[in-house]
Amino acid sequence: MNPRIIRAMLLSLLCMATVSAVQAASTVQGRIYLKDGRVIECGEKDRIRLPKDKSKEIYRYEEIDSIVCWHATAPEHPRKFIPAPDAGWLWVYVETPHICVGVYSHKGYGIDSNGGIEVLVKYRYLSRSRTAYYLRKAGKEDFEVVGSASRRGKERFREAVAAYIADDPDLAEQILRAQADRSRTILMLEAYEPEND
Repeated sequence: MNPRIIRAMLLSLLCMATVSAVQAASTVQGRIYLKDGRVIECGEKDRIRLPKDKSKEIYRYEEIDSIVCWHATAPEHPRKFIPAPDAGWLWVYVETPHICVGVYSHKGYGIDSNGGIEVLVKYRYLSRSRTAYYLRKAGKEDFEVVGSASRRGKERFREAVAAYIADDPDLAEQILRAQADRSRTILMLEAYEPEND
């Protein structure tokens, strides 16, 4: 094969690889939804620092309803974050008309180029940074913490979740009987239907 053709092919592959790498390294995009109905678009050059934003525009914590973010290469996988006064910023893990489940991470969150989310955890010699599940029923203002997202005590965690959703006795009983890990237990809440609805 002609050396010029080989060089041209290699150069083309190198350019495609470079473009892919640049796209994967691009920043997260999103929207800030304010309680007054305004929506602020955030592009690749904007920075959202939670809870402090050092940009030209600063929005008070109390003004923000939610933030929806996605990686520029995976806009089909948006991630929603909401402020919780007692905890901080929660990633919305499950949301139905009856219940909202948020995950709190003391170290923050990351959004991968494939759209996946990372709940950042710092490991120490005998412990790790705080991560926890928070639940809030529709119509309630405050979240209730039901347990750490990283501990192994499944039984107490299931008991706390079942006690919180006691107004759906069938699902509460199903959760108590399940041998699922914490994330699967939380996913069971998608079926939550309170009796008084």
